[in-house]
Amino acid sequence: MLSGRVLALAAMLASFLPAAFGETGETEILPVPGAFSDAAPEASAIADVPAQTAGEPGAQPSTVSATTPEPAAATELDPVSKRLFGVIPNYKADQKTDTYEALTAAGKYKIAHDDSFDWPNFPLLVGYALQAQVAAGGFTHNGGLKGFGEYYARGFADQVIGSYVTEAILPSLLHEDPRYFRIGAGTFWHRVGYAASRIFITKGDDGQNHLFKSELFGNVGVVAISSLYYPNSGALGQMSEHYGMQLGNDVISNILTEFWPDIKHRLRFVQRHLFTPRS
Repeated sequence: MLSGRVLALAAMLASFLPAAFGETGETEILPVPGAFSDAAPEASAIADVPAQTAGEPGAQPSTVSATTPEPAAATELDPVSKRLFGVIPNYKADQKTDTYEALTAAGKYKIAHDDSFDWPNFPLLVGYALQAQVAAGGFTHNGGLKGFGEYYARGFADQVIGSYVTEAILPSLLHEDPRYFRIGAGTFWHRVGYAASRIFITKGDDGQNHLFKSELFGNVGVVAISSLYYPNSGALGQMSEHYGMQLGNDVISNILTEFWPDIKHRLRFVQRHLFTPRS
């Protein structure tokens, strides 16, 4: 479960995503290396051989040879990244396939553990805590280093509690799969709609689609628990706002999970063809 720190990264990509997938919204398939020639391939791949007539000296029996064109290789999707932007832990991400394999309870707890304790979380939470402390009125005004420690502890608690409740404890009890399965193909808006809908729909251990109760009801519990250590957050209006932000963060994380491999692919393409010296 990703915390509010994804919002700033999402804002930077909000205007880039639609343009990155073309005006029509169709996902483009980039050409493979070596396929940039304007010339079309020849109809025949047989090398020219001087014609010989039967009876001429040195004539060989004519043989007809045809080169069977090799079938085009299937387009492979870029692998799903377990760290968004290379740093934000996102271990519930997986690629959608034709066959479904249920996740064991141990596997669900491993996802929650990795999302909570992967090492990039700790420096990321430093920035998140500082931003929250300054936004609340300033570093010095909010207790200096002591106040920073409190903001850091609350952010870390949010991460651990949210991950374990929605990715391990409730999914194990309710036999739900906490993973987000990236489709990786289709129009831009179809993929956005699919990503957003996954906070309401998930796979059950039986392989069928179910209401994602671990997400919808689990975050109610997460918000209720967090109200115990956030000052002045027990009011119903504030809890409702916090709940909406939790679901919104999860929608954003799903969208980033869906498109990050595509963006990374395009960034490599631009780097290779704009900044690589040509011989």
